[in-house]
Amino acid sequence: MRIAPMLVERILIRECFDGGRLFRVVHVDDASDRIWLFDVNAQTWPEPYDRALLTAGFLESPATHVIEYDEPIPTRLSKQGAVSGSRTDRAHQRQWDIINHLTADGGERELLFPAARKGRIKAAVDAYDVTRPTVVTAIMRYWQRGMTFDAIRPDYSKCGGPGKQRNITSGRKVGRPRSISPGIGISVNDDLRRKMQAGVDFYLNTKKPSQQEALDLVVRLYFSHLVEDANGIRVEVMEEKPTLAQFNYHLANFRSLSKRFKARHGRQKYKLEGRAIVGKGDQNTQGPGDKFQIDATIADVYLRSQFDRRRIVGRPVIYFVIDVWSRLIVGVYIGFEGPSWVGAMMALTNMVTPKKEFCRQYDIEIEEDDWPSHHAPRTILADRGELMSVQLGENIVNSLRIQIENTSPGRGDLKGIVERRFRVVPSIFKQFTPGYVEPDFGKRGADDYRLDAAMNLKEFTQIVIHAILQHNRETIDDLQVPAEMTTEGLSAIPLDLWKWGIENRSGALRQLPLVDVALAVMPTDTARVTAKGIRFHGGFYSCDAAESGGWFSKARLKGDWPVEVSYDPRSLDKLYIWDPKSPRGYETCWLLDPYADLIGKSLFEYQEKTDGAKRVAAAGADKRQAKRIETDIEMEKIEKAARAETEAVVDKGASFASQTSGIRKNRTTEVALQRPIEKIDLSPTLEPPSTPVHAELQEPVDEYETDLLATLRQIETNAKRTEG
Repeated sequence: MRIAPMLVERILIRECFDGGRLFRVVHVDDASDRIWLFDVNAQTWPEPYDRALLTAGFLESPATHVIEYDEPIPTRLSKQGAVSGSRTDRAHQRQWDIINHLTADGGERELLFPAARKGRIKAAVDAYDVTRPTVVTAIMRYWQRGMTFDAIRPDYSKCGGPGKQRNITSGRKVGRPRSISPGIGISVNDDLRRKMQAGVDFYLNTKKPSQQEALDLVVRLYFSHLVEDANGIRVEVMEEKPTLAQFNYHLANFRSLSKRFKARHGRQKYKLEGRAIVGKGDQNTQGPGDKFQIDATIADVYLRSQFDRRRIVGRPVIYFVIDVWSRLIVGVYIGFEGPSWVGAMMALTNMVTPKKEFCRQYDIEIEEDDWPSHHAPRTILADRGELMSVQLGENIVNSLRIQIENTSPGRGDLKGIVERRFRVVPSIFKQFTPGYVEPDFGKRGADDYRLDAAMNLKEFTQIVIHAILQHNRETIDDLQVPAEMTTEGLSAIPLDLWKWGIENRSGALRQLPLVDVALAVMPTDTARVTAKGIRFHGGFYSCDAAESGGWFSKARLKGDWPVEVSYDPRSLDKLYIWDPKSPRGYETCWLLDPYADLIGKSLFEYQEKTDGAKRVAAAGADKRQAKRIETDIEMEKIEKAARAETEAVVDKGASFASQTSGIRKNRTTEVALQRPIEKIDLSPTLEPPSTPVHAELQEPVDEYETDLLATLRQIETNAKRTEG
């Protein structure tokens, strides 16, 4: 007995007659018992069908309609939130915004009727400043390809010319401009590929030259010339020449990795070492902790250095974490990091730090009830900058079980509660802060408030802490408190709301260890265990597990391997390596002594140093390349001269055995002749010692050589007699 399928939105239905048209269910109207179908191939506006008649077609024999399970145009799925910001991704997001505008507030049904549909389309055209065909194409594509976000994704696989070589003959350099190396560069075309082929052929031989040496050959042949000046002949390299990256790309396209390995190392070694091994192998908040908001701002005050008050160091960044329900400020960070993930990381860490201990670090003594928050929330609302665009947001969700909500771009008003604190709190400390920037800063005739700066970062942090404590004790205007609080004589004060809410409303607050939060919010990266230590950003580290487990010896014997680490970008002193075998789940790593110069250095400082070294190296690359080519030319001259002199005296008709049989005796003679030349003579002399020459060349020799040769001949005569 056949059973009629349940007809729901997005399902595909195939007709068994009239050419087998394919429909998609775009709307099910339970009130009128009609189903709206969209012809996937014709792409006309959806039409209504009676549900009973349509369902009966599935039960007939033979059936007039069947369910189609395979999408006619498969869509490429994407990781949610993985938007690169490219032009195609922006176009994709714009199409999705148009779809949301069309289908919002019952729009999906209105699009089915001509009159209402016309108004919907016109509203979208006006809202996004596009043409009507653009809107119609978007909704048709949406229905045709599955009614999902990925359904309107552009067909990336059909874009560009994959596998096709470009032949750029214009003088303009295409591609990303250089940021480190000098010059403009050269575009790749068929002529350049032909020239680079000489380097490829040179690279793919058993002498195993490096790619740099192969590129030097190309530059020597086609992109350099000899210049004669007062200092002699030198090589001058053209500025517009192929780079190592271009040569590497051409090499990779000309020969696969396996073919390159075979050409350089042989098939036998490839079978042994290179072949594949593929066998085995405050809305909706009910109490404190339901939702926290986090945001940052640049403070309107200039500070002086903690190490030299003569130096003005600029304006600090203030991060606030605030509980939405009670308006209590539950976390703070004041420093020069950010606005960035590092600043947010510090604010989130402070969020779970007991505030009595935090205030004591700044010589402020408080009681636990003065600032009782050291908890984690259920949800954190942030802007897209700090938490959405960084993968560490996943750690907060997965490890700490804190959900992250992100505001739309340019919608700071959605975080109005924390935004408001950036106006309320400064109003408390403004008059006590020298160097505070007034609104007329920079205008003609206004004071230069930078010159009034007197506080350093620690002193300003003390001021902000006192202002936060004051804010938490003040009444919040326009905040409706529960009737039960009013009955108990409590007003809209953050501290009262927090304490009352924990007792009567809260179920979301959780206490988390500081170390758990710190490891969850610190950036993660990959380090490698090597024979020298755990390598990470120019330094080598060690840990207890590595030393007890003999990691470094194992890496030397079996090869290095990657490990996942967490680190503080502000200091490379320590790493935290994730080790499931450790009782704590992680191991603290310290810098080894030879790399102590990284102690106290931040990742930014290390990267600046590395980039500076690259710029210096790139600036002298042309001169070094010219010198390498000059060296090659000189060595080539020596080689040619040696070959010519050898060919002039060697008997080409002699057998191989006759040429190689006397090597040991020839070596003994050579050593004897070389000793007078290499002997050390510290006595003063006006003329260098004459070089002894073999007697057979009819040149005079000294007595020492004559006696030595006579002795050697006697030894040779005795040896022949013995053999006879």
